[in-house]
Formats: sequence, structure tokens, C-alpha cells
Amino acid sequence: MKKVLFGTTMLVAAGAFAGAAVAADPITLKLGGKQEQYFGGFASTKDGGREDGFGIDTDTEVYFSGSTTLDNGITVGARIELEAEADNNVNADKQWTTVSGAFGKIEAGQRSGVFDEFMVVAPTVGAVSQGDIQGLWLGKGNDDPDVYTNLGQSLDDDDAKVTYVTPQFYGFSAGVSYTPNVGSSLVAPTKKNRDLVQAALGYDAEFGDVGLKASGALATQSNLWVYQGGVNLSYAGFTAGGAYTYIDDNSASAAAGAMGNGQGSVWSAGLAYAVGPYSVGFTYGQSAIDDGVDAAIYKVGGAYKMGPGIDLVGNVFYGENGIGASGDNASREGVGAVTGIVLSF
Repeated sequence: MKKVLFGTTMLVAAGAFAGAAVAADPITLKLGGKQEQYFGGFASTKDGGREDGFGIDTDTEVYFSGSTTLDNGITVGARIELEAEADNNVNADKQWTTVSGAFGKIEAGQRSGVFDEFMVVAPTVGAVSQGDIQGLWLGKGNDDPDVYTNLGQSLDDDDAKVTYVTPQFYGFSAGVSYTPNVGSSLVAPTKKNRDLVQAALGYDAEFGDVGLKASGALATQSNLWVYQGGVNLSYAGFTAGGAYTYIDDNSASAAAGAMGNGQGSVWSAGLAYAVGPYSVGFTYGQSAIDDGVDAAIYKVGGAYKMGPGIDLVGNVFYGENGIGASGDNASREGVGAVTGIVLSF
């Protein structure tokens, strides 16, 4: 059913813009991917009932991608992303088809929507995001409620969807994504967790030596509303910026599971500097929702580019999770450090 739905969607879209079309060459998939290996540790001033110590985190994926351009100028492409870790239960976590041309771009498959794809957030250096620090390295206290807001500020939605993105016009572009069934790629048996809609507007331009990137986005489903805005300004190797996200979720839906349910906000700000193969940056993020569960991360990161696709990274941070929650084991806070090597191929 999924293949029929998406296949029909792409055929209708292509037919509407294409007319008769012949590919000059068939699609040939190329191999790519990434491999990230991190080692770090955390020492708490409030342990939240959890042990401190050292750990290792890995993130390895293999990509297959390819495209071809038809005689009428329309480009058709495919991408498949495979997880390559032994403890990952999902192998192909993302896969989608793209049809693009003068009309813009249409995508169908399992990948993030325009809320995440357009999103501009605070600059960060060191490959390890504030969301990774909060969820993986700091962690939350044993008595901390499951409801807390993700400092990563992403919707983290890779469910099957259809997306349309306009061509860029004077630096502006817009997009919309529709997910029929949140949490699954199949048609839902009930009316719950249906019909997630995302819309976004982006701006990317340069004025002499000054670069400006900005975004605004929303996601809605039933009683869920998420709003996001961000801006980055760059000049002479410096990049400064920030982002703000507001969540109003009374639906207890799967769509906001990574963001946190209830009402609340997340904001982040950062400053980064890059010269030659070196870069360094400071990022701060803070969240708070209506039940008092909140979090904050202060992070300094650095990176050194050893060669094409080979980066050495390091991070030191101070973090707090669940500092407003009640209970002896609710709060967890302290300092940590993470270093690693990041490969892209």
C-alpha cells in the first residue's frame, strides 16, 4: 500500500509537469556515508540516582544515492540511508525519491520534513549537539518525568511523508510536508496520530562579505502546535545566531515525543569562529515547560580538519536536566567532556 501510494504520487506529480520524458541515462547509485566515534565522561554535582563515568557513542551510516536528468529537464533521484550499528534495530532509517525541476522539488518517502530541513539553529562546533549532550551524556534523573523539552529543537520526524519545496527566489524558499500517519509508514487503523502538517519559510543570501540565514516553521497535528524561528549572521570567519521554539501540545501525540508534551519553549544562542582547518565555538541552550521540568546546556567545542572528510573534535560542557522537578532523584547536573573523530565519505 505504501509503495502504491508514493508511486502514484510521484507519477501524478511528474506527469503534471513533464509530458513525454526520456532519461538520457539510467539512475546509478553511488556509495557514501559517515562514521563518528566519540569517547567522553560526565561527573555530576547532582547525580539524579544515576552512576557517573565514561562512555562511548557511535553513529555510522551508509548512503546510496543517485539521479538522472530527463530530456525535458526534470531530475529524478533516489536516496537510501542504512544504519550500520549492531545495536540499532532499524536498518534503513531513511529512504526517499525526489522529482525536481523549474517547478521546485517534490519528495516522497521516509525522511525529515521541512520543519527540520529548513531549521536554522544556534551555531555549534565539535559535532556533538546540545540534544546529544542532554540525552546521551548528561541524561536525566531517575525520577525525572518523561516529559521534558529537547534542546536539539528538532521535530525528529522520519515517518513516510510527501514534501514540496519551491525554487529559491531572491534568497527566499518555502516548503510544506504532509505525514498521513505519525509513527508508522502504513495507513493508521484509527484516527489517532494522523495528519501531521509542516510548513516552513527560509532565507539564505550574502551581502558582500556578510551572510544571512533565517528560518520560520510550524508543525501542527490535532491539538499539537510547534513554532520555530532562527537566524545566523556570518562575517570574516565569525558566525553568530540563535533560535527559539515554542511547543503547545495537549494531544500526547507521537509527533512531539522528541520535543516534549505540554506547553513550553526552547531557545539557544551561539558564537563560532573558523580560520583555516581550525574552528571553535560556544553554544548555550535552555528549555522550560509548564510543569517546571527544564534543562540548560553550556558547551564549548573545537574542531580540527585533518583532511577532506576527516575531523577531530572536542567538547567540554556544563549541563542541567530536570532542575525544576520534584523528588530526590529528579535533578541531574554537572560537567563533562566528549572527544572524537568524524569521518564522511
